[in-house]
Formats: sequence, C-alpha cells, structure tokens
Amino acid sequence: MLPLPCATLPPNLPTHMALMESRIRFSKRIGTRLGLAFAVLMISLLALAALTMVRLDAFSRAFTRVVGEQAETLESINDVSANAEDAARKLLVLISSERETRVLAYTEIDAANRQLDSAMLLLDQRLPAGERRQAWFNVQQRLKQYRHRYGQTVDLIEADQHGAALDMLGGKTEEALSLLIDGIRSLSSLEQVASLQQAQELRGQIDRDRNTVLLLCLAALAVGGTLALWVTRSIVRPLSLTEAGAREIAAGHYAHRIPVSSRDEVGRLSTAMNTVAEAVGEREQRLLRMANVDMLTGLALRSRFIADGDELLERLSKIRGLAVLMCMDVDRLKTVNSVLGFDAGDALLVSAAGKLSGMLDAKAIFGRLAGGTFVALVPMDQAEDAAQLAEQVQTAVQHKHRWQGQTLDLSVSVGMALYPDHAEGCEALLRRAEQAMFESKRQRLPVSVYNPNLEASRLAHLSLLSDLQEAIEQGQLRQFLQPKVSAVDGRLLGVEALVRWEHPQRGWLPPSEFIPFAESTGRIRQVTQWMLEEAVRTLAAWQAEGRPLSIAVNVSTLDLQDEALPERVEALLAASGVPPHALQLELTETGLLDSGMDPIGVLHSLRKLGVRLAIDDFGTGQSSLAYLQRLPVHELKVDRSFVDRVDGDAKRQELLGSIVKLGHSLGLTVTAEGVENEAELAVIRATGCDLVQGYFIAKPMDLQRLQLWREQRDAQSRSGPLV
Repeated sequence: MLPLPCATLPPNLPTHMALMESRIRFSKRIGTRLGLAFAVLMISLLALAALTMVRLDAFSRAFTRVVGEQAETLESINDVSANAEDAARKLLVLISSERETRVLAYTEIDAANRQLDSAMLLLDQRLPAGERRQAWFNVQQRLKQYRHRYGQTVDLIEADQHGAALDMLGGKTEEALSLLIDGIRSLSSLEQVASLQQAQELRGQIDRDRNTVLLLCLAALAVGGTLALWVTRSIVRPLSLTEAGAREIAAGHYAHRIPVSSRDEVGRLSTAMNTVAEAVGEREQRLLRMANVDMLTGLALRSRFIADGDELLERLSKIRGLAVLMCMDVDRLKTVNSVLGFDAGDALLVSAAGKLSGMLDAKAIFGRLAGGTFVALVPMDQAEDAAQLAEQVQTAVQHKHRWQGQTLDLSVSVGMALYPDHAEGCEALLRRAEQAMFESKRQRLPVSVYNPNLEASRLAHLSLLSDLQEAIEQGQLRQFLQPKVSAVDGRLLGVEALVRWEHPQRGWLPPSEFIPFAESTGRIRQVTQWMLEEAVRTLAAWQAEGRPLSIAVNVSTLDLQDEALPERVEALLAASGVPPHALQLELTETGLLDSGMDPIGVLHSLRKLGVRLAIDDFGTGQSSLAYLQRLPVHELKVDRSFVDRVDGDAKRQELLGSIVKLGHSLGLTVTAEGVENEAELAVIRATGCDLVQGYFIAKPMDLQRLQLWREQRDAQSRSGPLV
C-alpha cells in the first residue's frame, strides 16, 4: 500500500491500525480459523447437551415430586375414607357384643380414629389454598358431624339402648357417614383434577423447553453455518483468486498479480506465485531479448527484424509508400577471424553496426542475420533513391578500422530488393535481398539489385541438387572421355574423364548445370568418388586388353581438403590391379589457391602412390612461381583462354610460348586445352607443347564411341600422318 498524505490521516488512525493488525493476526492462519469454528461448534453442542441434561433432570425431579405428592395425598384420602368406614363397621360390633368385647373394639376404633386424624393432618399440610383446601375443610366439618353422630350412637350403646342405637346408626350416623364419604370423594376428584393440571403444566413446560432447545439448535446451526461460510469464503475465495491468477500466469501473462488479502497459507501461496511470476517474467524478457536481439551489436535478429519489418511495410501499404531492403555482408570476415581471431572480427562487426545504424533515417529498421550479414529496411520517396541509399551505405560503412595496432579494411557487398516491386512481405523481401547479395559477391560487384529472372534458374539448380543423390544411386551419371594426343605425332596417349547426367525428365545435362552447386553443397565428393570408381574400372578393362592409356579425373577443392583421399585412391587401385601411373588427377589452379587448408600434404601422398597430378586451367589463377615449385605435380594444362585464336595474336603466341617454356623448365609436361582448328594446333606445336586436347581433336564421348574413334584413328595412322 502507498502511504496516505499527512493531511488525509484520520485522527483515530492508530486505533484503526491496531484493529487491522489484530484482524490480520486473528486471521493469520487457516488452522486458527478452522480451530475457532470447531471450538464454537463444540461449545454450542456441549451447551445444548448440558442444558438438555439440566432440564431433563428438572423434569425428572418435578415428575417424581408430583407423583409422590399425588400418591401421598390419595393415600391420605383413602386412609380417611377407610378409617371412617372401619369406625362405622366397629359400631355394629359394639351393638352386638358384650361389654368385655367392646373394650377391645374401642381400642381398635381409637386406633382407626388416630390414623384418620393423621391422614387429615397430612392433607392439611399438603393441600394448597383453593378448591382442594375448601373440599378438605368440608371433609373436616363432615368428619366432625360424623364423629358427633358416632359419639351419640356410642352413648346409646353404652346405655344399653340398642334399639335406639340401631336407629341412630341407620339414620343420622349413616347419613353423616355418607356425607363424609361424598366429601372425601369430592376431595379425591379435585385431587385428580389437580394432578391432571400439574401433568399438563409439566407437559407444557416440556414443550416450552423442547422449543427452546430447538431454537438453540437452530441458533447453533446458524452460528455454525455463519462460521463455516466465513471460513469457507476466507479460504475458497482467495484460493479461487489464486487459481485464476495461476491460470493467467500459466497463459504467459506474467504481469498479472494475484491479490493478497491475508497473511495465511493462501496469502503466502499467492505471494510466492506473484514472486515466481515476476521472476519468470523477467527471465522471459531476458530470453526474448537474447532470442530477438544480437548481444554483440544490439541489432535485431532475423525473427525480430521480420516482425518489425512487416509492421513497417503494413504502415507503408496504407499510404502507398516505397521501401528498399538492403542486405550487406562484410567482406573477408572469415580471413580476419582466422588470422587475427574472433575478437578482431567482432570489433569489425560492432564498427559496421555503429556506422550503419547512425547514418540512416530514424524510421529505418536494422538487423543482423548471421556472421557478418546485416540488413536494413529503409522507407524512401521514390524507387530511384535506392541506388543513392546503397551508395551512402557503402561510403559510410567502408572504412579503415584500427584494432590493437592493426589496420583492418572494412568493406561490404550489398544486395537490394524493392518494396512492393519484388515482394510485399518482409520475409520474402529479405530472401530476395539475400539472393541479390550472393549475386553481388559472386560477380564481385559492390551493389546488386534482385533480378527475378535468376529465380527460376536458382530453383532449377536447387531441384537438381535434390535429384543428384538419387542420380548417383540409380546410375543416371555417365562417364564421357575426351582424347589427349601428342602434339608432335598425334598419337593417343590418354583421355580426360568428364561427367554427364542423363536426367530422366530433363535429358542430358552438362557439368556446368550441376557441378558448381554440387561443390557449394559438398556433394561433389560423391560425384568425385563415382568418377574415380568409373575411371579405375575402365583402366582395368583396358589393362586386360593391353592398352597402355591413362585417364585423368578432375578433383575439387573439397576433395583436396579430404585427408582420406589418398587412402581411397590407393584402395581402388589395389582392388582393381591398375598401376597408379595410369590414373591422373587434375586440380584447378583457383581451387588450389581457394583451399582453406594447405593441400600440399595430400598431393605429396598421392604422388607417393605413383598417381600423376596435373594443374588444370593454368593461367587463370594468381599462383606465384614459388608456390608452383612447391606443388608435386607432373603436368600443366594451359587454359583455353590462351589457346583461343592464338594464331591471329602475336602477343598471345608469345605468352603461350612463355608458359610452355616455364612448364618445361620445371620439368612438367604441358598440355594445351581447347584446340578448335588446325591453325591453333600449328601454333601450339611451334611452341613445343607436349599434348593437345580439344574439339578439333575429338569431342567428349562415351566408351563405345571412343573405341570406334580409336579404331578410325589407328586406321588413319596406317595410311598417313595424324593431325
């Protein structure tokens, strides 16, 4: 909570704060609340049980008292009635008995009267004021009347007036006794009515107590329900909020916070989940930054650049705006990394990123794809501005960078794609700009614009690459052989093996259609292995026929980097029994220079086997004489660019003669490639070249046609000199 301003503080704030703290302490733990609710329910149940037991005990005592009083009262009434009747019966005994017998009867009559008086005394003590008291008083008066008549009867008996006594007994005495009996009966009836009333009162009290207990039970249930509802809400509601918050956090809404309303277990759980959400959110932000931003340059990576670029292009589409996407690759970055280390390369990249992001409009979007490749999506007013932007980029980025005393030249190759001419989405636009950049590097141009016409060619080559593996496995490659003859007498001394592809849908494909792309993807090694196997198989067949010819096979730059190449060649030769000198391997001069690792060791291993080595396309590279002396080769093959129309160019003839002399001075055999007419052949012979090869001699052909050509050549040699 944020503190309130001093002006808004209520005067009783300490009391409120103390009450709040006490409430927080009171509701600190769920166990405390559950224990409190359980204690209240138990106390309520115990109180109800105690109250019920007290009331039941009171009912029991009251019932016992009422029953006892009723029994004693009825017994007293019965005693009064019985003793009165007994006394009356004794009168009959007195009348009919002698005096001696009467003495014993008087004793019994006195005992009955005493019991009657005791019963009346008990009734006097027990009967409350009211109808029963009045009835008792009537019984007492009638008892006196009865005893008066009873005494008169006794006096008559003692006077021996038995007749009068019988009359008195049957008359007034009996009448007084009847009145007494009626009074006793009336008293007994009233006592029964009183007993019923007391029973009804007890029943009413029981009903009232039952209702009270029922009300107390309902009150206890209400209190228990209230407590249960309070405890349930204090637990379930925070848990529901915590569960809903957990779902929000699980859905990736790490900014969501679960409200914490208590310090109990649920509150602590909510606090812990908020802490986890905050930590996970921060970690995700760091991961997103690492995934979207290049840590070295601070520029966006590919996915982030494409997302931001799509947003920019969407805004431009609403106003029919234009943009150019420039893809820039730092030149010679691999060389810097390999010579000076990756720290130097990183310094170049940071410098390039700083120059790039500091020169363009603030609306431009920048990114780093991989290695030394940067991209920039720049809005522009008209399509003609693209060339000017590219020139500005090159001018700004290309500079000399100082690193630890070293001066590094920073230059870039730029490829451009225009929006919306070349693509409407950032990803497609980026792909086309990359293709333009690769074309710029291939042609060594500073800037290249995407050319849609090259797309079909690239797709065709990509399709061919996917078919190349299948072509090797299914035998779609064919070996073609081009003769190499002596420049002196025209004798056939060997052939060069060339590969052709008989595609099932596209027909015959020349090497230029698939070899360059096979080299760029590494599949050239499979093609080279197939060529070596075919050449050795052909040499084995010729050896069996007694034909001492050699076959030259071209190997690529990737093959020269394979240290296992000499072992594979040796295994092939040993398995077929072909002498090593019959196999020749041709290596291009540019391939030797572009090889990432020094191929001298592999070449020496091949020469040690006895395999002949030749430098193909000599003169197109920039190898020095010192480097040429180090190469363990046997033959120089002069590139056809030095042979083409050499008969009409004196300077070219001088240059060709110098190359031949250079080769001979190094002890090498010199072969001229690309001879297409007799005039060129005459000049080549004049230079002292050893071997010639070209369409004028023979085009590349399969093995069967080579056999026919050789037979024709042999027949021609018997009839005259060969050309």
